[in-house]
Amino acid sequence: MTGLPSAPDADAVSAVVLRAGNASAGSFESSDLLLNGIHTIIDRSIQGNMYSILTDCPDREKLGWLEETQLVQGSVTRNYDVAAYYPALLRNMAEAQTSDGLVPDIAPEYVQFSGGVRDDPNWGSAIILAAWQHYRTYGDTRPLRDFYPNMQRYLDYLTSKAKGNLLDYGLGDWAAVDKTTPRGIAATYGYQRSAAALASVAGLLGKDDDAARYRKLAGDIAGAFNAEYLDEARHTYGSGSQAGDAFALDLGIVPEGQRKAVLDHLVASVKAKGYHLTVGEIALPALFRVLSAAGRDDVILTVAQQVTDPSYGYQVVHGATALTEYWDGPTGYGSQNHFMLGAIDEWFGAGLAGIGQAADSVAFGRLVVRPAVVGDLTRAASTYRTPRGAVSSAWRRSGHDLRLDVTVPPGAPARVEVPLLGASGAQAPAAPRPSASRTGEPSTRSDPGPGRSPSAPPAPCGRTGPSSPSNPRSAPTSPSSRASPRRPGSASPTSNAAPSPSR
Repeated sequence: MTGLPSAPDADAVSAVVLRAGNASAGSFESSDLLLNGIHTIIDRSIQGNMYSILTDCPDREKLGWLEETQLVQGSVTRNYDVAAYYPALLRNMAEAQTSDGLVPDIAPEYVQFSGGVRDDPNWGSAIILAAWQHYRTYGDTRPLRDFYPNMQRYLDYLTSKAKGNLLDYGLGDWAAVDKTTPRGIAATYGYQRSAAALASVAGLLGKDDDAARYRKLAGDIAGAFNAEYLDEARHTYGSGSQAGDAFALDLGIVPEGQRKAVLDHLVASVKAKGYHLTVGEIALPALFRVLSAAGRDDVILTVAQQVTDPSYGYQVVHGATALTEYWDGPTGYGSQNHFMLGAIDEWFGAGLAGIGQAADSVAFGRLVVRPAVVGDLTRAASTYRTPRGAVSSAWRRSGHDLRLDVTVPPGAPARVEVPLLGASGAQAPAAPRPSASRTGEPSTRSDPGPGRSPSAPPAPCGRTGPSSPSNPRSAPTSPSSRASPRRPGSASPTSNAAPSPSR
């Protein structure tokens, strides 16, 4: 800066945050300052990339890479009202679609790349998966109707490239620490999710013949996936990486006799790495969904509390002001404002605070509040403005006393599950229980899910890894009235939500 009559002081400069005018939709806060810091940098990265399109970084390409629109969609919708915004993104995808059905990795396609950076199943599938998640979140069927032909053409395109119901091309599990995960596992994961989700879309639109055809395709892909990648002796998939296990469990295709063993293999792998993740951006949301669905929120919390590379905490303690492109954050290469690894922010509200909806619910028509009281956290709170109205969940514990305060919109059916402190239990799910942004064919499960039910709450977790002296994790707590744990299904005396009948 030149030409000033004197040296500028702090009052001489002001800054304005620019982003699309999507209204705030949620909040999160806990007793752990590190978690709060992670939430802050993810929120800032979403804001910093939310313009007329969702860019993945505002400093380099400013292009609309599509994988983030569906992989991190839950974190975006938990923070901002994008009910009107996402249909515009879907229209960009439809307009970018080529004559042979390809949906390119970026939309609008301002520049044409080649290879995996133009054609990857986990990028192009956003035209199906983002539309389905949008419906689950807001109940909006118009994008499903408007872009159904585009979805069909894209799935047909993927099928034309498949051999034996498997795909093996693209970018793989992009940005992974563990590079051993077969590329075909990641590609076929996107293919199977697309087929399952399109079967759901077709059924919703009354296209029963299409729905049956896509369900069969999804099943055929699942069978081929297991035949190619399941190692029954080692209870793992592919190379044995965290990503391989997470992909298979997230699809809900692990044979019943292998589910618990594969989940145990995944958890053991995370623990063996000192509660660090080795997955890339494609497997990251899958891993969080799988662990939370199995009642292992304790593992997710311990992962989130790490401060050595690779971790979210490493970015926070090294001064990141927004989520960075890669796990090494400010100390490594990459954009310093990149939201592609932001999937954990959805878990803060849906997992720790427990705000979600029933597996067969749409637009939060039937709420489920199932907080995960785990680890050394003493409190967590989240708000979320659903299409039905504002929901809040806040818990505080001291010793064996727990107070849970829940608010739901008037007239909205809600099931509130109060965890029993000190109990534990977890097992592999038949299929992950969907959160508001869960993709693929909806589960028909009606139970609360293993490890998170009143009879089997999440296991307490420990703390590993050092904390930064300059970034203390324990936030101060204020005095609060406390209620002792009540029987399963009962609500706090101050709660605005009474428990509803079982789903």
